Amino acid sequence: MAEGKKSFIAYSDWNGMFQALPNDVAGKLIKHIFLYVNDENPTSDDFVINALFEQIKSTLKRDLKKWESQTKQRSDAGKKSAEMRSTKFNERSISLNEKVRKPTVSVSVSVNDNDNVLLNKSDLEIKLIEFYNFRKELKKPIVESSKKQFLEKLKTLSNNNESNAIEILNQSIANGWQGIFEIKTIENGNKSTKLTGEQRDKELAEWKLFGKNNISKFNPEN
Repeated sequence: MAEGKKSFIAYSDWNGMFQALPNDVAGKLIKHIFLYVNDENPTSDDFVINALFEQIKSTLKRDLKKWESQTKQRSDAGKKSAEMRSTKFNERSISLNEKVRKPTVSVSVSVNDNDNVLLNKSDLEIKLIEFYNFRKELKKPIVESSKKQFLEKLKTLSNNNESNAIEILNQSIANGWQGIFEIKTIENGNKSTKLTGEQRDKELAEWKLFGKNNISKFNPEN
């Protein structure tokens, strides 16, 4: 019997043959069968046992070949399934890694041969997208051909400082301005104080609450 095979099939149509045999011969035949399926290569001097066993032996061999074929098919199917799971896992890992890497990719907008405006996928880029959407809400979208000029102006007004650029965009959104301007200040006695990021956020929250028709006390013309 093949390695790993722990059973064999005894067919009900063998019953007539065993019933016709004397008990002692039937017992010897059964023992002969068990010796065979356990790979003990039995031999017998009884020609009756040898003759009857040849018929049973051919059936056992046929069943063994069928079992080996089924075992191989299951093994191949298992390997194929494992390969497919491994491929899908690798694809998910690659996709996840790409998603993790994407936020760190830098976008470079060329201004001239010697100058670049670097927009990292960070707070500044998010704020730019918010400003572009804000302009769309005003029915005054910034067209693609104008974005380069717009970014150049933003760079100049912010002194190429990302935090200043974000505040400038916040200032325009909060006040409902289509354009961008230098960061406005408020008079405090004899001192001129730049509005803080917190104040800008408050302005932006008020604008979103009351709508784009809300007029702020801070005007770019002041």
